[in-house]
Amino acid sequence: MPLCAKPRPKQRASAVALLATAVLSAACSPALDWRNVEIEGLRTVLPCKPDRAARALSLGEWPVTVSMAGCEAGAALFAISRAAVPAGVDAGALEQAWRSAALAQMHASDSVALALEPAKPQSPPLRVYRANGQRPDGTPVQAQLVWAQDKGVVFHLAVYARTVDATQTEPLLRDLQWR
Repeated sequence: MPLCAKPRPKQRASAVALLATAVLSAACSPALDWRNVEIEGLRTVLPCKPDRAARALSLGEWPVTVSMAGCEAGAALFAISRAAVPAGVDAGALEQAWRSAALAQMHASDSVALALEPAKPQSPPLRVYRANGQRPDGTPVQAQLVWAQDKGVVFHLAVYARTVDATQTEPLLRDLQWR
């Protein structure tokens, strides 16, 4: 049918039915499509295909390379990161410097430690924080930030959203596998 031609009633009904099917299919697709993601030493799930990067950063007084995998889905940002602890540096001090940097980056107005048991008894202890702050554009953001240490590496998992809830954090933390 030419572009300017007037659709016949039967063709119009078919087009409407096709459009309705497409809209309903899109509405039923999950916003969070969880998939396995591995960053050296840790495997978990993220709700979208992650971008990957490595950056040289200063955490406290220590230069480190941070490897990251992260993505955005369902109006939230999800990330997992790792940094090898430099020789002669206390892993706890590096973790504390990383936590301070993360909270400063989001201009955290408050931060609360949450109690969370590892999913498996042999897993490293998790230190979990909930923080409220601001995005660079000044809009409010909430974050759930998790740190763990294993075999000379500090790991960081994060979810940032207007409001963070269990549907965003439970799969990420439940499926942690240490390598």
